[in-house]
Amino acid sequence: MAELTQLEMLLELEQQRTDKLAQHFGQAKQQLLSEQQRLDGLVQYRLDYLNQLHARGSGGIQSIQFGQYHAFVGKLDEGVEQLHQVIQQLNQVVEQRKQQWLAQRRKAESIEILIENKRRAAERTRARKEQKNLDDFSTQRFIRGKRSRLV
Repeated sequence: MAELTQLEMLLELEQQRTDKLAQHFGQAKQQLLSEQQRLDGLVQYRLDYLNQLHARGSGGIQSIQFGQYHAFVGKLDEGVEQLHQVIQQLNQVVEQRKQQWLAQRRKAESIEILIENKRRAAERTRARKEQKNLDDFSTQRFIRGKRSRLV
């Protein structure tokens, strides 16, 4: 029984680790989602800006203004590229944390199975002892009954 108690304590620790890794996995996914939303917003802003440039350009703009617009679009492109790189790295972090969480979850599940197997084995042992005691009691009763008839 002491072994079972130790396994249950170990299981509790492993479940805490599993919960912590699940939390880290969730945080990484949330951060990825947030960065993806930032990227989507920046891409949409860039598109809107280019549409404004096109609308102003059809009415004619000075070359200096066009150069400024073009430089700003270049900065937006750099920002988009940087966010793509951040998202790529976050995808790797999310996948890594997912694998860590899944491995930890399998470890905790293995301990749960071990505990359940030990409980079943203990129950079978208890049932066998109980059956043996009943058999012994029945045998003793039978023998006493035979003796009492002989006397």
